[in-house]
Amino acid sequence: MSRIRSPYLLVPVIFLLGNLLSLVVPSAASLAVLLMATLYPVLKASNMSSLTAGAVIATTATIMPSPLGADNVLAAQKLGIPLVEYIVSYHAPISLPTLALMAVVHYFWQKAMDKRQQARGGLEEKEESLAVPTGLPPAYYGLFPVLPLVLVLLFGICFTHISLGLVEITFVCLLLTIGVELLRKGNLKETSKEFAIFFTGMGTGLAQVVSLIVAASMLVEGLKAIGIIDTLVDSVKHIDGVGSILMFFFSGTAALIGFISGSGLAVFYSFINIIPEITEKVGVNSVAVALPMQLTANLIRSMSPVAAVIIVIASITGSNPIEIIKRTSVPIISGIICCMTLSYLLFS
Repeated sequence: MSRIRSPYLLVPVIFLLGNLLSLVVPSAASLAVLLMATLYPVLKASNMSSLTAGAVIATTATIMPSPLGADNVLAAQKLGIPLVEYIVSYHAPISLPTLALMAVVHYFWQKAMDKRQQARGGLEEKEESLAVPTGLPPAYYGLFPVLPLVLVLLFGICFTHISLGLVEITFVCLLLTIGVELLRKGNLKETSKEFAIFFTGMGTGLAQVVSLIVAASMLVEGLKAIGIIDTLVDSVKHIDGVGSILMFFFSGTAALIGFISGSGLAVFYSFINIIPEITEKVGVNSVAVALPMQLTANLIRSMSPVAAVIIVIASITGSNPIEIIKRTSVPIISGIICCMTLSYLLFS
């Protein structure tokens, strides 16, 4: 990679590679930590600026059509669509072209921003030495994170007569991994300690998800109780282009609150419960309203100065979060516009 004369050729490649990794690591903050620890030094050694590398990594876990994403699972459930069908027939036709566009925009925008910063004398190109880690597990361990994704697609497409959900698949893969680890190390005590880490992480994640669901349910019930939902339905029921109005309303709400709070998905979790009810009353396709909102909620996270992924990258690169946002803003905005346009054309 260090022989590549222009590091900007790596920008779209790294962006798409990171999005592929988000298939198995849907969490933006977790993926950012992983990539900053492994990929970031490689990019620096390839003479890529810190801000460019950080901006690309900050936008990796966004809208990849992953069956492992909690938002995709919830959306498919609330819309009454099988998970694999929702991913393949609805999500992918919007998200994949959007990611391709964002990769191209990233290339030109990061190049332009580096030139602008270099003209101000603020661009530092510092090559960092790469330390090769030792004591790594065998290379085939890289298959284990991908195994849940493979099984979800396998049982969702080929063996549809077998009812095996994401939870069951997760535990099957977990037990298989533990068995291989135990055979490799031959140390039951050490393997048991590593096994406990899974439950610790699962408990933390479950607490966060349950909190979001409880808060979302309270918000929805409150909106229903004070009549806002009925008022919204009655006010747009007889308006031409009501689908577009609802799409922009819910997506705009997700974008605004997501930018302020750093978590647009909390808003999505709140409104996905009532979107089917509203769209049914006004005769609009639920996917045309829910999907753009979901994609916008995922994208806007990389533009929020208080989002965990931005804070992680800013702290590791030693940069101001605003500088990272300047680098991510144009690709993210172009992605949101593309999502809205494609959703309108395909599902409205």
